[in-house]
Amino acid sequence: MKKLILSVLTAGILLFGADGIKYSKKTDFTKPFKNRFKDYKSVMLVDLTKGRVLYENNAYQVSEIASLTKMMSILLTAEEIQKGNLSLTDTLKASTAASKIGGSQIFLREYEEMPVEDLFKSMVIKSANDATTVLAEKIGGEGKVPLFVNMMNSRAQQLGMKNTNYYFPHGLPPSRKNKKNNKKANTSTCYDLVLLAEEMLKYPLIMKYSSTWVDHVREGKNRFDLRNTSRLIKDYPYFDGLKTGFYDKAGFCIVATAKKDDDRLVAVVLGTRSMRGRDKFVNDLVTWGFSELEAEKIPKAVESAGPVTPAAGSK
Repeated sequence: MKKLILSVLTAGILLFGADGIKYSKKTDFTKPFKNRFKDYKSVMLVDLTKGRVLYENNAYQVSEIASLTKMMSILLTAEEIQKGNLSLTDTLKASTAASKIGGSQIFLREYEEMPVEDLFKSMVIKSANDATTVLAEKIGGEGKVPLFVNMMNSRAQQLGMKNTNYYFPHGLPPSRKNKKNNKKANTSTCYDLVLLAEEMLKYPLIMKYSSTWVDHVREGKNRFDLRNTSRLIKDYPYFDGLKTGFYDKAGFCIVATAKKDDDRLVAVVLGTRSMRGRDKFVNDLVTWGFSELEAEKIPKAVESAGPVTPAAGSK
C-alpha cells in the first residue's frame, strides 16, 4: 500500500513538478533570447509539445487581463457544444443587458436573435462583449451571468489556474458601481493563461475561428464584418491564435499560439503600452523558440576519441 501511494505521489511530481508547476524548464540553449523590448509586465514562452518553459519573466505575477478573460468564456462555450448542451444552429435572443454592454461588440439590438455559431465566432474573432454576454446568460441560466462566472472560476481551479480570478465573462474594466459591489478586475498570470491555452487547443472549433482573419455575421445591408483582433495570424507565419486584450490599466495583452511542423508554442505577454511593439516582440520570441527547437533536432557531431590505431598488417 505504501508503495502504491508513493508511486501516485511520484506521478504527481512528474506531472506538475515538485513546485506545483506543470512545465519543466529548458536550459540548454544554443543562444539565449535577447531583445531590447522591455515594455511589458510579464512574459512566458512554453513549448507545449514537450511541456517546457523556454523563456519567462515575472510569469507568475498577477495582472489584470482585460479581454483575455474571454478565453475561459470561449472554452466553456466550446465544452457545452461538445457535450451537446448547446448547438451551433441554436438561436439565442439578446437581452437588454447584452445590447447595452459597450466596448468591442457586434451591436446586437435588444431581443435580436442570432445563431450560436455567429455569436461564438464574434466572441473569438471580434472579442465581442455583447455576444459573450448572450452566451454567458444562456449557459449560466437566462439572465444569470453570475452563475456563469462561478463556472469560470471553478473551471480555472480544475485546470490548476490557482492565481486567476474572474468577476465578469467579458473582461471590461469594473465600473464604479461594480467596485461598490466588490466586483474587481479579472486577473491572472502568464503561467495560468498557458494552462488555459493548452486546454483550448484541444478544440478544433476554437482554433478554426481563432485562426480566421476576416469573417462576418448577418447578411445584406445588416452585414457586420469581423476582423481578428490579433494581426499576428495575418502578418507572421505559423501563428494560429489565440486571444488579445486591452484596456488602459491592463495594457495590451496577448496569448499567441503558433505551430511549425510538430512543434507547438504558446507565448503570453501582459501589460505592454504598444500593440505593434508587443506583436513584434512576440514574433521575435516565437521565432527564437522555434530556432532552438530545430537546433535540438540536428544530430550532434560525434567527438573523435583520439587517433585511430592502424590494424595489424595494414599499410
